[in-house]
Amino acid sequence: MTIYRPATEADLGPIYAVFYQNEVLDTPQPPAMGAVPSYLLHVLQTGKLVVAEDGGQILAYAGAIMRGAISFLTDLFVQPTRQSGQLGKTLLQMALPPDGLTHFTLSSSDPRAQALYIRAGMQPQWPCFALHLEQSARAWHTFADPVVEISEAEPDDPTLAQWDAQIGGRLRPLEHSYWVREQRAVPLWLRRRGQIAGYAYIRLGAGNLWHPDTCVLGPIGVSAPEDATACVLAAVGWAAQRAAVLHMDVPGPHPCLAPLLDSGFHIRYVDTLVSTAAAPFFDARCYLPSGGDLF
Repeated sequence: MTIYRPATEADLGPIYAVFYQNEVLDTPQPPAMGAVPSYLLHVLQTGKLVVAEDGGQILAYAGAIMRGAISFLTDLFVQPTRQSGQLGKTLLQMALPPDGLTHFTLSSSDPRAQALYIRAGMQPQWPCFALHLEQSARAWHTFADPVVEISEAEPDDPTLAQWDAQIGGRLRPLEHSYWVREQRAVPLWLRRRGQIAGYAYIRLGAGNLWHPDTCVLGPIGVSAPEDATACVLAAVGWAAQRAAVLHMDVPGPHPCLAPLLDSGFHIRYVDTLVSTAAAPFFDARCYLPSGGDLF
């Protein structure tokens, strides 16, 4: 009999095994599984993590973080041999109950996942492109913009969280602390014409299963769309001096998408942002998320 329950820290290993099975499915030479990603513990401690279990075996799990009036589904994975049943639907209802919050997530291209989210009341809003750059492809100065001045911010500056909340739509100081503590994030201020135009996080230790040494850029936010491309390219130039491999997630409406592709970035995959909000709660022309794990 399947039991649905809150996860415990002892479940993190089996939970990650479910993720790994989905990630490497049909891959001839998959990478080693490695350690449990730190964000799963972060979700367990600061959000909601639920599992489906049968006979002591974790079959599926879902995670969500609630920040203010916004709830983001971080994960929903089912063992490949147990998909197309009710596990995912039940866990989604547990992770995102009808609580009056705005629910959203990044849906994979799997039609089953997209149908599940749409039936749950989330509507597709735009594609989100996962971009990847091998540093050898271009010299870092390709991205330099003399108009944008960059300075490192104090990691514990509460103004960073306030800027992120105004532009990204959620006040989430817990994530800012997590990025600095667990992912060696360096926060930056981006200035144009002597005024702060935006902020950026360069997460030097945020590698993933496939690219452990990847530097992840995001979140990056600006107050005005006309500053978006210059500020993003400047942040990329700063990061490219310090890391060999760069990754960033770019919403389809963001004006930096084409310049980044012209500069050597490649699209690794495309997710779809789905949300219960009638209108987007942030301007996708001004905001690059931190990535699929925590957005």
